[in-house]
Amino acid sequence: MTSTLTISGMTCASCVAHVSRALRSVPGVTEAAVNLATEEATVRHDGVGPEQLVRAVERAGYEASVVAPAADGAAPNDDGARRAAELRRARRLLAVAVVLTVPATILGMGVPAFAGKDWVMLALTVPVWAVVGWEFHRGALAQARHGAANMDTLVSLGSTAALGYSIFATFAGQPAYYETSAAIVTLIFVGTYLEAAARGKSDTAMRALLALRPIVARRVAPDGSISEVSIDDVRAGDVLQVPAGERIAVDGVVVDGRSAIDASMLTGEPLPVDAGPGTAVHAGTVNADGTLHVRATAVGAGTMLARILEIVRAAQGSTPPVQRLADRVAAVFVPAILGIAVLSFAGWIVSGHPWPQALAVAVAVVVVACPCALGLATPTAIVAAVGAGARAGVLFKDAAALERLSRVDDVVFDKTGTLTLGHPTLVHVATAPGTSELDVLGIAAALERSSTHPLARAIAAAADERGVAVPAARDVVTQRGAGLRGRVNDDPALVGSAAFLEHEGIATVSRVAPPAYEAATPVWVARGGVALGALELADELRPASAEAIEALRTLGVRTRIVSGDVPVAVAAIARRLGIDDYVAQATPESKGEALRALQRAGRRVAFVGDGINDAPALAIADVGLAMGGGAEVALETAGAAILSNDPRAVAAAIRLSRRTAATIRQNLFWAFAYNIVLVPLAAFGQVQPILAAAAMGLSSLFVVGNSLRLGRAAAGRSGQRSASGATNVRRMEGRARPAGTR
Repeated sequence: MTSTLTISGMTCASCVAHVSRALRSVPGVTEAAVNLATEEATVRHDGVGPEQLVRAVERAGYEASVVAPAADGAAPNDDGARRAAELRRARRLLAVAVVLTVPATILGMGVPAFAGKDWVMLALTVPVWAVVGWEFHRGALAQARHGAANMDTLVSLGSTAALGYSIFATFAGQPAYYETSAAIVTLIFVGTYLEAAARGKSDTAMRALLALRPIVARRVAPDGSISEVSIDDVRAGDVLQVPAGERIAVDGVVVDGRSAIDASMLTGEPLPVDAGPGTAVHAGTVNADGTLHVRATAVGAGTMLARILEIVRAAQGSTPPVQRLADRVAAVFVPAILGIAVLSFAGWIVSGHPWPQALAVAVAVVVVACPCALGLATPTAIVAAVGAGARAGVLFKDAAALERLSRVDDVVFDKTGTLTLGHPTLVHVATAPGTSELDVLGIAAALERSSTHPLARAIAAAADERGVAVPAARDVVTQRGAGLRGRVNDDPALVGSAAFLEHEGIATVSRVAPPAYEAATPVWVARGGVALGALELADELRPASAEAIEALRTLGVRTRIVSGDVPVAVAAIARRLGIDDYVAQATPESKGEALRALQRAGRRVAFVGDGINDAPALAIADVGLAMGGGAEVALETAGAAILSNDPRAVAAAIRLSRRTAATIRQNLFWAFAYNIVLVPLAAFGQVQPILAAAAMGLSSLFVVGNSLRLGRAAAGRSGQRSASGATNVRRMEGRARPAGTR
C-alpha cells in the first residue's frame, strides 16, 4: 500500500533526513521518499494505518496530513492554495521583522542614551525574536530532539543569547545590544522568505500539464449514441469521439476518421501529423481538423501525459550541495561554539573574574560566531546574480540552477523554437521554364488561404509580404494528408505534395528542378494539369544561433541536439552550426534517457527547450533552461528562462553562474575565516559583546558588498557580442532549415 503525506516545517536536507528516518522507523514501512520541493512524502507500507505515519512525523517535530492523490498523480487541488497561504504568512512576518528591526538598529547604533531607551528597544526586539524568530526556534528544537544542529540552531542560539544578555545588561546597568538579536532574525529570515517563494511555485508545472487533460469526454456507445462523461469514468477500450479543435483525452488508437493532429506538446514540432485508422494518439494533443473516433488504450496515470508529469515531480525533489553546506557545517560548528563558550565562562570564573564578566565573554563568543555572514553568503550572491541575469535576458528560478550551471560540461538543445524560430517560412521558389516565382506563389496562396494548416499560413504570409496579387479561388477542397484542389481563374489547380500531384498524373521533378534546400518541405503547385513549381518551406535558424554555439565552444562547453524531428533535418542543423552530436526522432521519454546517458558518463548537462515535450528533459538535466516564448510548463519546470528567446543568453548565463559560484565561495571563506579569527579573540576577552555585534554586522556588510559587486560586474558584461559570431550569423542568412512534412 502507498500513502502520500503533506509535510510542513521542512527547511533543509537534514529535515528531509529526519522525516525519512521517522517514517522508516514505523514497523511495516518498507520505503519512504521525502520530497523537499513538493513538501510531500510517499510511503510504501503494509499493515500500517496512515494515522501512524502522521504521528511519527509529528513526533519528529513536523506537521503532517494524509492526502489522496488524484488518479493521474496530480497534487491535491488545495495544495496551491496552501502554498500561497504559507507565502503570504511569510511575507507578513518579514514585514513585521523589518518594521521593528530598523528602528531598533537606529536606536542601538545611532541614538545617544536616554531614559527608557533599553525598554523601548526591548519592546521592539521581543516581537521579532518571539514571533518571527519562532520560525527558527521551532526548527532548532526539532533538531535538538534528534541531537543535531542546523542553520535554525545557529540563528536561534545567536538571537537568544543576544536578547538574554541584553535583558541582563538592562537590569545590571551594563550596555545592551537588543538590535543584534533583531538583526540576526531579520537578516536570515530574508533568505528564508526567498526560498519559500521559490518552493511556492514547485507545483505550477504539474498544474500546467494537467490543464491539457480534458475533464469531460464524448463516449460512443455500441449503438452509436454519444454521451458526455467525466474523464475519470473513461476506461481502456472505450471509444471516444474527438471533434475538430478539441484535445484528445486519452492515449489511444484512431478507429474512424481522418485528421491532422497537433502533437507539438509531445514532439515539439510545429507541423500537425496526419492521422487515420490505426494511428496512435496521445492525451493532451489537439485534433486540428476532422472528427475522430479513438479507442482508449491508456487512461489516467497510464497516459504519456501522466508519465511526463511524474518525471517532472520526481526530478524536482533534489537538493543541491550548496544548499546543504551550511547545515553540514552547523552540525560540527554549533557544538564547537557552545563548547568554547562554556570553557571560556569556566576559565574566566576559575581565574577569579566576576561572573558577569565571564558571562559577557561567553555571550561574546556566541554572538561573534552568529551565522549571519554564513547565512547571507549564498542568498545575497543569488539576489545580485538574478538581477544581473534578468538584464542579460535570463531569469533564474532558484539558487540551485545557478550553482549547477556553473559546472556544466554539455549544453543539449532542443531544435525547434530554440535554435530555430519554431514555425515554417518560405525560403525558396523553384519554377518550371517560362513560369515566374510570383505566379507560383500567387496560385498557391489562392488555394491555401482557405486552410489553417501551418504550411498554408506560411505560404499566405509570404504572398502578403511580397505583395503578390493573389487571384480568386473557388471550389477549394482539402485532400487530407495530401493538399488542396480547386479552380483559379477557371483553371483547375492543385497544391500539395509531389505524391499528390503525381497521383493526379502530373509530373513534378522531371519538369521542375528538385528542391534546392536540404531537408526543406516542398509544396508543389500545378495549374491546368501542368506543374508550375515548388515552394520550399523550412523552419529557419534564429539569427543568433551560430554565435550562441561559438560562444559555448569558447567556454569549453560541448553542444548537442536532442530533437523529435527527422534525422535529415536534425543532421542539417547540427552540420550548419558545428554542433558536436545529435539525436533525432526523440520522444519526451527518450530525450530524458539521452540526458541520463550523458550523466552516467560523468557529464554535467544543461538542457535548452521550449515545449511541453521538453518538460521531462528540463527536469532531468542538471539544469534546465527554457526559451521564454515556449510553453508554460517548460518555463515552470526549468531552472531558468531565457526571456529574450536569444540562444546567446545560454553562454551569458553560464558565465554569470561561474562568477556567482566564485563569489559564493569568497563569501563562505570570509564567513569561516571571520569566525576562525574572532572566536578565539572573544574567548580571551578581547572582543566585548557590543563589539562582537558590530563585527557580526561588518561581516554581513562585507558579504553583501561582495555580492553587489558581482551584480555590477555581470551587468557590465551583458549585451556584449562577438564580431566573429555576427559574421557567422550573416553567413547563415538564407539557408534553409527543415520543417517536417505535410
